Amino acid sequence: MHNEIMQPQAGLIIDHKDHNGLNNSRANLRPATKAQNCWNRRKKPGCSSKYKGVCFNKALGKWAGSIRFEGRRSHLGYFVNEEEAARTYDAAARKYHGEFAALNFK
Repeated sequence: MHNEIMQPQAGLIIDHKDHNGLNNSRANLRPATKAQNCWNRRKKPGCSSKYKGVCFNKALGKWAGSIRFEGRRSHLGYFVNEEEAARTYDAAARKYHGEFAALNFK
């Protein structure tokens, strides 16, 4: 339905800004590349952290932040605090993903 509403150009797909695939209001839809659509995804379930872009490194006993951009994963550092790692991820997501960044904190 969202494709019928927005009719994206070739090579683009439709992204739901609020992550709700049932909310097909025009204000919630935007054309995006596949990469941009992936950037706007929520955190995967089953990860060691409650935040996107953060996982716990058992060997070091610290939280690690990372982000994907242009097909590569970039390490953002190790942190004692899980929230600090998540805020570092958010800053990188704003920089690299712009309006398509799925943030941990608003």
